[in-house]
Amino acid sequence: MKFFTSLVASLAVSVASGSFLRGDFEADVVEASSRILQNCVARSSYLGCFQNRNNNRALPHEVDGRGHTAEECESACTDMGFMFFALEYKGQCFCSNNSDYDKHGSSSGCDCCGDNVGAHKMCVWSMGGAAGGCEGNGAPSAPYLGCFNNRNLDRALPHEVSGRNHSAKDCQDECGKKEMKYFSREWKGQCFCGNDDDYNKHGVSSNCNCCGSNVGSHKMCVWQGS
Repeated sequence: MKFFTSLVASLAVSVASGSFLRGDFEADVVEASSRILQNCVARSSYLGCFQNRNNNRALPHEVDGRGHTAEECESACTDMGFMFFALEYKGQCFCSNNSDYDKHGSSSGCDCCGDNVGAHKMCVWSMGGAAGGCEGNGAPSAPYLGCFNNRNLDRALPHEVSGRNHSAKDCQDECGKKEMKYFSREWKGQCFCGNDDDYNKHGVSSNCNCCGSNVGSHKMCVWQGS
């Protein structure tokens, strides 16, 4: 009886401490939640976990060294004027202005905020952050790429949806019907679509009221569509 009581007590301690489970309880269970965290950056939007290849990087510009945190990678790529950045493996940092970061396909299980993202996979963010003026106000279900300058005689996204007063969600739907890669909302609800990656060709702007009645003069909010 004493042996049985001692065995039960030992098992209880083992389960509570995690030593009865395969591996380490905190590493396998508790810390596993960190693998779905993406909020370890200051101001950017998370785009997803994607595959990458050493001999054909989806984001070609590498920041020297390893051991970078996601926020350090964000700062380094922002300082160099890039729109997208990725953290890979043991803190490798990559930057790009091209939106084909998904060229090798999606992946899963990226430990975005940990010490090792994973082999041949990367967490990708866009510098755009949250779309201004869209909090609880008709934000489209699409990655926000940022606020950019535009020109009436040289539209960065050339295909205009007729009419004005389009909401951001309306614009997403209309450009989606045209199977366009990007959509933007400008001025008093003008909607533009395009497939070219040079939506930022007139430069970055600021203070776009993306979902408001007036986005702003000669500026546009851009999202990635289908």
